[in-house]
Amino acid sequence: MKISACVIVKNEAENLPRWLESAQEFADEMIVVDTGSSDGTAAIAAQAGAKVYSFQWMDDFSAAKNFALDQATGDWIVFTDADEYFTEESIPRVRPLIATYDKQKKINGFFVHLINIDMDTGALLGTSAEVLRIFRNAPWLRFIGNIHEHVENLKQDPDSEMIFAPNLTIYHTGYSPRIIKKKAARNLALICARRAAGDIQTLDAYHLMDCYFSLEDYPKTEQYARAAISNPHRPTGSEERPYLILLNTLILMGRGADEIEEVYRSAQKAFPQKADFPMIYGLYAWDQHHLKSAYEAYAEGIRLDEEYYRAGDFSATLLPNAYACLGEIAALRGEMEAAVDFFLKSLQGNKYQNTVLSAFFRILYQMGADDAVLISFLNGLYQRDSDAPFLTGVLIGSAFSRTCLYYERYSEKKLPPRRRALLAGDVRAAAASLVEDMERSAALAMAYGGAVSQEIQGAFVLLLPQEHLRFSCRDLVGGTCQGICAWSVVPRVWKKGRHRGCIRGIRMLMHLEIRSMRH
Repeated sequence: MKISACVIVKNEAENLPRWLESAQEFADEMIVVDTGSSDGTAAIAAQAGAKVYSFQWMDDFSAAKNFALDQATGDWIVFTDADEYFTEESIPRVRPLIATYDKQKKINGFFVHLINIDMDTGALLGTSAEVLRIFRNAPWLRFIGNIHEHVENLKQDPDSEMIFAPNLTIYHTGYSPRIIKKKAARNLALICARRAAGDIQTLDAYHLMDCYFSLEDYPKTEQYARAAISNPHRPTGSEERPYLILLNTLILMGRGADEIEEVYRSAQKAFPQKADFPMIYGLYAWDQHHLKSAYEAYAEGIRLDEEYYRAGDFSATLLPNAYACLGEIAALRGEMEAAVDFFLKSLQGNKYQNTVLSAFFRILYQMGADDAVLISFLNGLYQRDSDAPFLTGVLIGSAFSRTCLYYERYSEKKLPPRRRALLAGDVRAAAASLVEDMERSAALAMAYGGAVSQEIQGAFVLLLPQEHLRFSCRDLVGGTCQGICAWSVVPRVWKKGRHRGCIRGIRMLMHLEIRSMRH
């Protein structure tokens, strides 16, 4: 049994080394067909031991791929694109799978689970499909279609079967945000040129829908998504995609609530096990402040995700947000324990959510949690040293001042001394520092003949947390007249020309209670 790994390329110097490294693990030969590279792609392939062939590009992916098949000498073909690669766990499973079915002549190929990921971050893009990537090297198995090409059995043999390979997964980076628009524009031009020549194909509406959605032409997207829904023929493993695209498109276009709900209910009916639809609708309902509908949709989405999730489903990208919204709703209902549980699940899915973490801290404080318990929990979820700057930034606005100081010690970015004093409860030191800054600013204003800026005045007011504002200046600085000025009235004094540039004038105001800042 001999396996040929095949690929067509053009300027794939970035992706090809990964493809070659993967193919070397299971293939007996590597066939690389170059369609006009100028970046050293062919040299990279030759260096790795691949058989390299040149092919004159003719705006037809099937023609190039069928040329590659003509060069292959293996009994089986593994044909992937250069921006596709088997997961690390899948690579050693390819040859054993083929060997298992080699003698079963009616099995002619395998569908593989493909997951789209971001080439820069590795994050799931929320789209997946079942794609035929492994098949026998037989003259009746050929690619058709100038774009979005697929393998077809030209003999139409009813005994021939293509089965799903449950343990094989491929990652695809071709839909990454930084390249998708360029790719969609290319694909759209090829489809339109073919159709203009009178070649109309069954899946055109589906592929045009994808192109226009990537190009953010939402009226055209809606048109072709509805056409794709009415067409019973759709790519294997992506049957639900027209509904997903249409639902998202209507939301992005700001269409009416009734129309959006109608599409949502239709999608639910067509694909009752798909968590993506209630997750998307839950996000929409939340944004529209329909909390009851959001809660119901998110709860249903979470249930379906737990029961039917498959790697690459869009629901995975929305799951942290779903738990966060349920946590907020539970908190509004006074169900604090449930809120904590929801927030925890949200953070376990994405721990770098500032707003969710802040809400989590707020609920814990209301429930009477102490700093020791919180630190223990955070050290279990985060890396103390590397995540210290993030945690410090979120904690500084919380009621857990000691926890904030704890992580500040491990952060390279240190807090200003006055802020650190306030967090430690040393109000006198903070106030004295503030007075020094005020006097310095007043002196500068006098020297340069200008008033203290509104921005600086506001910053002074916000420096002390609310729980300290009930104290007077005398309480803060030992009964002297030097303290914190009621900055809310300073601008009026300066505007009227009273005490302009005069430090004494500022001092006359310092005896006012800090609580007046609230008003």
